[in-house]
Amino acid sequence: MKFGILFRPQDPPNAASIVQRWQEILAAARVAEECGFDGLFIPEHHMMPDGYLPSPWAALGALAAITERVDIGTTIHLLPFEHPVHVAEHGAMADILSGGRLRLGVGMGNFPAEFELFGLDAKQQVSRFEEGIEIVQRAWAGEELDFHGKHFDIKGRITPAPVSPELWIGAMSEPGVRRAARFGCPWPTDPLHNIEVMRYWTEHYRAAGEEYGTSDRLAVNLLRDGWVGDSLEDVERVWWPHIRADHWFYFKQVPRWVAEREPFLEGVTEEEDFQFDRHRRDRLIVGSPDDCIASIRAFQQAIDPAYLIMSFRMASGPSHEEELRCIRRFGREVIPAFRTNRTEEGATAAP
Repeated sequence: MKFGILFRPQDPPNAASIVQRWQEILAAARVAEECGFDGLFIPEHHMMPDGYLPSPWAALGALAAITERVDIGTTIHLLPFEHPVHVAEHGAMADILSGGRLRLGVGMGNFPAEFELFGLDAKQQVSRFEEGIEIVQRAWAGEELDFHGKHFDIKGRITPAPVSPELWIGAMSEPGVRRAARFGCPWPTDPLHNIEVMRYWTEHYRAAGEEYGTSDRLAVNLLRDGWVGDSLEDVERVWWPHIRADHWFYFKQVPRWVAEREPFLEGVTEEEDFQFDRHRRDRLIVGSPDDCIASIRAFQQAIDPAYLIMSFRMASGPSHEEELRCIRRFGREVIPAFRTNRTEEGATAAP
């Protein structure tokens, strides 16, 4: 299993120090590669007052330039908001600059205001998304395109060709995981739902792979939020206030929770109802190194992920210095428990 980090490029409330925040992300990226992580990932959203990353391409180029061996990628690039030929070309260049390390996770988007920003109809997001996936896949394969769909008419090919990129398809529903399997793509999960929901969707994803004949190309790439400290009490004090606010935002904005498999949701009506001891179970990877290892092994047993992509620092914190300590400790005391040797997947021992 590989280990990655998803950075959260946010500076609430109004992005006043977003330049500094990005310098901290790049510094953390260097440390993560030194400490044995296998991949570095970034997200995308639009019109967020805290400076949330609206386009991944420049950031992917920066990550390619300052690293040597780790995967670089997105979880998630919002494919419907960009012309798929541009996505194929931008992705090809990011892959070339990184020497074949691009892992481009794409998704449909959740927020109506983002569709309005680009003059798009959210009711057409599925067909636009699926046409985009097909076009990117065929363009990266070097095809001379002659494509005529509901949304795009394309004739020609992209150049230069990428080296060895991967296209991942994000999903937060049963139809979504079936789509990822139909296109033969790895599936980056969300970080929100618990282990039972992840197991349920993983079963449908792998069953769909058998149905479509794509099983040999599928992989579950698990996203989780977490923090390693001295104890659960330490994590609750240092980290929990930041993650609670983040999860509450998505709980309110993205009504895709699988209620029958999320018993903790009963009685939750405001942020204060998210209690650490209940919310962390079978969901977060937190606590001492031994606590984190035990949680990861539970997910391994349930869904056998190919990748575990962690988010440590949230929009409001903890601090950059605390983030670096967490990355180093996770690399030194958690990742080695899942290596057959200290140099598996090109990892190096943490300093």
